[in-house]
Amino acid sequence: MAFLQFRHWCGSAAPRTFDSRTFSDKAHRSTFCTVLSLTLGLLLTPQVHAEITIDGVLDEPEWRDALVLEQFVTTEPLTSQPAKYATQVRVITDDEGIYIGFSNYQPPEARRVHRRFRRDASIEADRNVVGIDFEHTGLAGYDFTVGSANSKQDGIMTAGGWSADWDGTWYSQTSANEDYWYSEIYIPWTVAPISRSKGDQKTIGLWFSRVVYAESLRFAYPNASFARPTFIQDWHSLEIGKIEASTLDWFPYLSYTNEMEEGDDEWKVGLDMVWRPDASTQLTGALNPDFGQVESDDLVVNFSAFETFRSEKRPFFTENQAMFTSLVPNGDRVVHTRRVGAGSDAGDEGITGIDAAAKFTHFGKSLDYGVFAVTEDDTALSRGRDFVSTRIQHNNAGLTLGHRLTYVDRPTLNRTAMVNALDVDWQPGAMRVSGQLLASDIEQRANSINGQTSLDQQDYAGWVSWAYSPSDEWSHKLDLTHYGNEFDMNDMGFMLRNDQTMLVGEERYHTLEYPEDSTILTSYWNVDYAYEENTEGDRLALWGKLTRNWVFKSSRKVDLDVNYQSAGWDDRITRGNGLYALPVQYSGTARYAGARDGKFTYSATAFTETSGTEEPSYGVIIEPKLYVTETLTLSSRVLYQNFKEWLLWDFRTEQLAAFESDRYVLDLEMDWYPSARQEVRVKFQWVAVSADAVTGYDLDERGNPIASDTPVSDFSLSDTALQIRYRYELAPLSDIYLVYSRGGFFSSNDTDNGPGDLLQEGWREKRVETIVAKIRYRF
Repeated sequence: MAFLQFRHWCGSAAPRTFDSRTFSDKAHRSTFCTVLSLTLGLLLTPQVHAEITIDGVLDEPEWRDALVLEQFVTTEPLTSQPAKYATQVRVITDDEGIYIGFSNYQPPEARRVHRRFRRDASIEADRNVVGIDFEHTGLAGYDFTVGSANSKQDGIMTAGGWSADWDGTWYSQTSANEDYWYSEIYIPWTVAPISRSKGDQKTIGLWFSRVVYAESLRFAYPNASFARPTFIQDWHSLEIGKIEASTLDWFPYLSYTNEMEEGDDEWKVGLDMVWRPDASTQLTGALNPDFGQVESDDLVVNFSAFETFRSEKRPFFTENQAMFTSLVPNGDRVVHTRRVGAGSDAGDEGITGIDAAAKFTHFGKSLDYGVFAVTEDDTALSRGRDFVSTRIQHNNAGLTLGHRLTYVDRPTLNRTAMVNALDVDWQPGAMRVSGQLLASDIEQRANSINGQTSLDQQDYAGWVSWAYSPSDEWSHKLDLTHYGNEFDMNDMGFMLRNDQTMLVGEERYHTLEYPEDSTILTSYWNVDYAYEENTEGDRLALWGKLTRNWVFKSSRKVDLDVNYQSAGWDDRITRGNGLYALPVQYSGTARYAGARDGKFTYSATAFTETSGTEEPSYGVIIEPKLYVTETLTLSSRVLYQNFKEWLLWDFRTEQLAAFESDRYVLDLEMDWYPSARQEVRVKFQWVAVSADAVTGYDLDERGNPIASDTPVSDFSLSDTALQIRYRYELAPLSDIYLVYSRGGFFSSNDTDNGPGDLLQEGWREKRVETIVAKIRYRF
């Protein structure tokens, strides 16, 4: 619409008079319109690469001579039967990149789900997926997913899972007719580091899949599945020519922030740089970067002794980050980039600025290495921290050996922290064995900021994981993890706790095929079990979980699970004030998800669980979603949970306390895409708790709770957050953002307020209100 208005203004219908300060004569207006039209034309026309225009129409002569792959089979459910709907992929490679064209047969009687989603959101629609293993090692592949409405998502696939912590520059477009829909994709070789080939040829691995969303079906070529340890090893091999690509990209940015509540504003300008001297090497640098997020975190009210994990959304830490990603089977991370730019060590409010940041990676034929470094700016009360991480790994015939180092200097705390890690990953056929040995070294000199605490501690941790899938129906997994009681990697990593040894197992059985007249498409049984103790030998947990899942041919889903945990010890809930004798704990969940192809979809969940005592809580979750049009979606999530005895640590009285509580969660979202390049998102969240004190508890010599004479106060709280975000994509990785954010928080010792009053109070007690404008452009 804006472009049409511009054309109208610059054309014959333009007004004859203008403000004397701007475009006061026809010549000036003509010059301005010519320059602006050329600029908009470059930004708004389809991307052209070599002789192929990425417009979703496979009509160029080059496609007639392309490599054709069409032997797709069904991999969800994993029957390996020929695909229900014909799918054809055409592949072209040249010195600059790879072109992929999908032709997806889907006649009118086959329900199409054509919806648009924001970049990197889960694409709940028909979609095509391209997987590329640039090194053909079978260890990891890059995922490029395109929805039928040209929604885009990318990430990194491994035999152990999928990570969204990577973004690349690539191009796509889609089109459709009565019987087919098409996707056209161009992926430049510079999208990711690629090792140099010794000769004139290089081998890569390719995997293509197609999801028919309304029928819960996935077709793939070749026959490779996420469910198999050999997933990436099974990809199609393709010989390509020698890659000699090189690029130099500059990303200047300008941002303006207005803290409306404080009356402060700030202008920032900075520069990011990405240099790829060849396909195997990349240097990324940033001067005075703006690492503030334009996408807000979800609200969380956490009363536990464990930190809440928050995923990374900042581009610098998601682009070309694969080498520095290190996951532990229990969910911990050796490198957690949200530590960088977090609140200062002196407790200043808000985030910490960044002076400079750099990443260097090199991928060789069998040896890869990289370094990642960030130095923070000083704040009024605190000196900035320095972060360094290095990685080196050797790959050979399915065996990877590597070393990882992290180092953090925290001058305000007089603290340095270093972690060294040696790791191995071996994939012999249907089995995968991986492990890691870690050592932490913490040194801290006492000062007033760190509470006069001196530290000189070294300790070890390690884990080993075994996975085996003897068939498509059966899979087995075992993880053994040990953390010493002084092991600590939280300065740059993420670790829920130390001082533990844990064995976790998983057994799964899939039923892949049902009779033709059955309403069930596929189902599985899953059994999880675990044993956990601390380094003193106190049993923390012994539990088992049984899950039953059905997927119906109508795309409806039903999930049931029950969990039982024997009595044990909780050594964290008292915050170091003794062991609590945790009674038997249990939980159960039932979830139903309706058919997912209509304009209105929903899921409903009912659950019960104990929360530190023998008294169960009960709750429900309702998640409706309305697809008003293909480009406008309204969604929400409503949770209510009632506790009879919610056991928490009361910091005011320094004792355990039980509360009869109500918990409320409300999420409201609107996603609107006025055009292929524009995105409007409105997100509102509310979390509230109303808790009436039951009693306080002391612990006897056996760790059992006994009623305390110290009174405990009731409490209620309400937390609200609103974000309105407009994004205009000038080009891949080039965007304009306008963001309005507002947050409120209310707390009280009064629990007479109902949910409506809590919502009003949480909105009324405004704590933060900001407007952010930002432009980042790739040259």
